[in-house]
Amino acid sequence: MLRPSLPLLACLLTGCGGLTVSADPPPSAVQPCARPVPLGDQALSDQRIEILWGRDRAALLTCGDKVEVLAGRAPATNPQ
Repeated sequence: MLRPSLPLLACLLTGCGGLTVSADPPPSAVQPCARPVPLGDQALSDQRIEILWGRDRAALLTCGDKVEVLAGRAPATNPQ
């Protein structure tokens, strides 16, 4: 009966089951991510679709960087 509790005890004593945060995240990392660009009801030209798609992609990359910072990892994209 003692054997199954040894790994659990070791885990609790070493603290391997918890997360530690050493510093507050930067204010820019806790801002909400941008919503997708609204398309409206009118027909869109190919050029307009490309522009709106580009904005959404840029916002997605920025949001991904925020998630990486909050997870304690380096952002995946380079700041421009």
